[in-house]
Amino acid sequence: MKKLILAVGRQCASGGHEIGEKIAQRLGIAFYDKKGLMEIARGEVYDEVRAFYEEQPVNSLLYALAMGMDQEQLGQAPFSQIRRLADQGSCVIIGRCSGYIFRRDPEAVTLFVHADRDMRIERVMKYEGISRREAEKLVDKTDEDRAAFYQYYTRRQWGMAENYELCLDSGKLGIDGTVDAVLDYLERRKFL
Repeated sequence: MKKLILAVGRQCASGGHEIGEKIAQRLGIAFYDKKGLMEIARGEVYDEVRAFYEEQPVNSLLYALAMGMDQEQLGQAPFSQIRRLADQGSCVIIGRCSGYIFRRDPEAVTLFVHADRDMRIERVMKYEGISRREAEKLVDKTDEDRAAFYQYYTRRQWGMAENYELCLDSGKLGIDGTVDAVLDYLERRKFL
């Protein structure tokens, strides 16, 4: 297998995290999600890295003033840290603008996982044990937050097909079917 960076964007409750984790396990490569990235970033003391890994934009004006930087420099520290991780070898990275970070990297494949809203709501109800109304709010709020975060750091619209190499509907394929489709795609792209 040649070096691979699989950058996974996903809608809330589409199963993107689980899909990325299963792909990493099947390929025997590193897996970085919020938890893993936060552990790596623990040595960092400034707000931007912590806020970035939590997918929360910092107050750009106040932060830029405090750090003596302009708007264009925001995001550079976590972007650089993620690039350094990928330099270590093949990996799967969940969220954190990874598709944008590696959009021009020939060793990267950018994936966006989506599914029907009702299916995602049902999934949240099942896994979180909450009411339909609570699940609807959680799905909508999470997707809104991810869209705002992505737009803040990339100035692009989150979830648009042209921002990704591969977009798959996990509601139609199922989790394992989506994993198989991605692996088939990686084989066709000569990564495997």
